[in-house]
Amino acid sequence: MRFDWDHHNVGHIAAHKVEPEEAEEAATDPAGLPFEAHRGPKGQRRFGILGATEFGRVLVVILEPRGERVRVCTARPATKSERTLYETQED
Repeated sequence: MRFDWDHHNVGHIAAHKVEPEEAEEAATDPAGLPFEAHRGPKGQRRFGILGATEFGRVLVVILEPRGERVRVCTARPATKSERTLYETQED
């Protein structure tokens, strides 16, 4: 998966104390839980991943397909209930 980054989405996730590398790790987590996300402001299809980084930080990452790449629209630390969902998922 190739990611589309610019100063807007890097700055947006920084406000949530998430680094681009962490968002990419969580988005590509093999054990990640995908879900449908809200549509973008212009009706763009978006999807989400509840995934973990290599250091075990669980994040919610919202992505939007952009041709051959995906754009990280936002990423934030998972809530306690989201972490529990991730940690207790069945194999």
